[in-house]
Amino acid sequence: MSSIKQNTGLYRIVVTHYVVAALCFLILAMMMLFSVQAFTGHYFHPRILAITHMAALGWGTMIILGASYQLIPVVLETELYSKKLAWISFSLFLPGMIALVYSFWIFIPGIHMQCGAVLLLTAIILFTINVYLTAKKKKQQTIQEDFIFSACLCLCLTAALGTVLVFNFTIPIFTQDQLHFLKIHAHLGIAGWFLLMIIGVSSKLVPMFLVSSYQKTRLLSFSYYLIVSALLLFIVDSYLSGINYRTYFIALIGAAGVACYLLFIVKCFLSRMRKRIDLPMMSTFFSFILLKIAILTIPFIIYYHLKNDPISIRYSLIYGVLLIMGWITALILGQTFKTLPFIVWVKHYEHLTGKVKTPMPADLFKNSLLKVQSAGFIIFCLTFIPGCFFMSQLLLYTGISSLLVTAAMYLTNVFIILFHKTKTYGKL
Repeated sequence: MSSIKQNTGLYRIVVTHYVVAALCFLILAMMMLFSVQAFTGHYFHPRILAITHMAALGWGTMIILGASYQLIPVVLETELYSKKLAWISFSLFLPGMIALVYSFWIFIPGIHMQCGAVLLLTAIILFTINVYLTAKKKKQQTIQEDFIFSACLCLCLTAALGTVLVFNFTIPIFTQDQLHFLKIHAHLGIAGWFLLMIIGVSSKLVPMFLVSSYQKTRLLSFSYYLIVSALLLFIVDSYLSGINYRTYFIALIGAAGVACYLLFIVKCFLSRMRKRIDLPMMSTFFSFILLKIAILTIPFIIYYHLKNDPISIRYSLIYGVLLIMGWITALILGQTFKTLPFIVWVKHYEHLTGKVKTPMPADLFKNSLLKVQSAGFIIFCLTFIPGCFFMSQLLLYTGISSLLVTAAMYLTNVFIILFHKTKTYGKL
């Protein structure tokens, strides 16, 4: 990772995204605390829409955008095209996200919601242009580049469709029901943006962190084409016919793509040279378990949807929670403490090596806080997800309280890393 030279401009844009995402995570947990009743109803509820967009944009996407400015140059082995473009994108993304989430929370469709959506779309297009021009400088194309750029295109399409749906509240654009397009919007974001981007970046980083000797990319190629094929088939078929019996087959293709990726991770794990697995990597592997559980709920959603059974709404809510608050959150909670400490270490300590004894990246955060964070998140998963299914307010409150602890520990540790004072640890 140190092959890419760290500079002040890149460092500032990266850590700004991390800090804002950490604050959004804490705000997200508080929003959930004031919306317990909403989790016992339909997922198309103003509070649930606000929480979902805060989780997907302010938490998940914000931190992925920030990490991307550091990690995409590493994965593609080239310099970021433009730091200025990154700042412009951020300055549009943040107010756009705030306007959209607030508009959903109070649910007043109109100019504020529309402006928020347009700002987000513009920011995302600028981010995609930056990634494209960064990748263009690299002559040899890799499967990771295919994953990353396809993910960026899906993010643009997700934002574009979302913008049209926002305008559709006040200006009739679609003749079909809003929920008809919501499924496409959601899966473009989850399978297209999050899944493809996470696979593209993690397929390079996980072997690096495990010090794995496994270098073959055939499984990743299978994963890419299966997931992209499933996504395209779902979009076309869902638009024309909605959820139907063919959706089983499409879901199976997508699941096979995810299975190929997970098999790649297993092979990296088995061939690792670093035998000790630390807490951040354990959180990463836990995220993969949550992803598999989420995929296993898909047949139940399809089955009960085709029977017009209202329980399909419960399974759909569980599916969304498992993906956004489970898989994506667990991955971020783990990988933050593999990437951010290294970024700060390169900034403050790399030039000191050879002269004085310096701390390792893992020494820059409090492991005790990380343990509390991990325990809080596990309790959240074990209580909040069943609480959503059984509509138990006790379980929901317990889960959200645990998530608040998780968010507080995460935010505290992020600040500990960033404000870690540069100091010598004695002469060698």
